[in-house]
Amino acid sequence: MDTVLLWWIWLAAALFVFGCGWRALNYIRAPEHVRWDLYPVAHEPGRDHGGSYLEQKDWWTQPREKSHWGEVEFMFEEIVLLRGVRVNNRKLWWGSLPFHWGLYLLVLTSMGLLVAALGLSSRLWLGLLALSGGVGGLLTAVGAAMLLIVRSQDPRLRPYTTPLDRLNLALLVALGGLSAAAAVVPGGMAEAAAAVGRLLRLRAPEVSLLLGLQMAVAALFIFYLPFTRMVHFFSKYFTYHAVRWDDRPVQAGSALERRLRGALGFGVDWSAEHIQTGKSWAEVATTMPEKPEDPGE
Repeated sequence: MDTVLLWWIWLAAALFVFGCGWRALNYIRAPEHVRWDLYPVAHEPGRDHGGSYLEQKDWWTQPREKSHWGEVEFMFEEIVLLRGVRVNNRKLWWGSLPFHWGLYLLVLTSMGLLVAALGLSSRLWLGLLALSGGVGGLLTAVGAAMLLIVRSQDPRLRPYTTPLDRLNLALLVALGGLSAAAAVVPGGMAEAAAAVGRLLRLRAPEVSLLLGLQMAVAALFIFYLPFTRMVHFFSKYFTYHAVRWDDRPVQAGSALERRLRGALGFGVDWSAEHIQTGKSWAEVATTMPEKPEDPGE
């Protein structure tokens, strides 16, 4: 059974890396976004109220100012404090915040176990890992349970919550509970560090039933993670840096202009009356829509 756990964990890790790489490649190769104005842009200093450098007189003659600190500040609020969820859905935020903090702690605990597996640990280090793993597992379980309840009861969220979403949250409740239990049992972190060390050497881990179950469920989670909406843990880089904050001017002959021209050549297959099919986006943008036929005529 320990040998099955060894190869299951390595298979899950391999699929996780492959899946994330595949998704990232698709984002990179995607057509250029529509580039409509989404202000304020975090890297523009002094424009928290909105607006853009494009509003300045003769903007093309002036040097562009960018503040990377503004991006860092925005990312901190979004990643650590979940500002977007808090502003747009406070009810969901109360469960989402502990859920994300719990996952962050579990990731840090896993990294700490890698350090311990290399022999760079002490009783204090294992104690800190037990604390972070226990708190992280508890927060994950509680947050996932709260999200499951809210998504199942809120009439605005219920239509967008699929059975797979509920199954995913239920699995995370189990994973959080198992992680907390495995972390706080006496000798739990020492056992986990030894198991990680054996895994790194491609040797079957010798674990208790509790730790073995926790590792199997954790492997299942990372196995399918890249193919779910939770992939936003890295896809947000593209949606913010490559879309929302992409305010580069289009210069003649640039690679951006060529990508935009290619996108304008895509066909239109919308069914709306004001956009006829069989045209390219360039034609739709430069011609008036045809008047729909009156069924009464």
